[in-house]
Amino acid sequence: MSRLLVYAYDGYKITDFGGNKWDVDGRVLDIVCRDPNNPIRVADELLRWHFCQSVLANMKGAGEPIFEHDFPPGTEVVGEILIGPLPAERMELELFSRLQGASQEDNENETI
Repeated sequence: MSRLLVYAYDGYKITDFGGNKWDVDGRVLDIVCRDPNNPIRVADELLRWHFCQSVLANMKGAGEPIFEHDFPPGTEVVGEILIGPLPAERMELELFSRLQGASQEDNENETI
């Protein structure tokens, strides 16, 4: 269950539902992670989706399965995703989050 979330609608404020010692509740996500001019920033759509899932998981019970995201070095990530919960949705999420930065780079390099 996700115990931390970033609320993109409220100035990227971090909410901590407890269970860790990072002491980040109420802080704001660093500008490096949310700068609209940074092609590798975190996508707002992804933060909004994560926020909704975190609220569901912490208030109502599990909204969707927890996806592993911290794979040890040498792990075959695609293989792990394919044997995990909701593999098609997970692959779509991975592709969306990784290609989001690439599409912004293409737009910046486009000549008129």
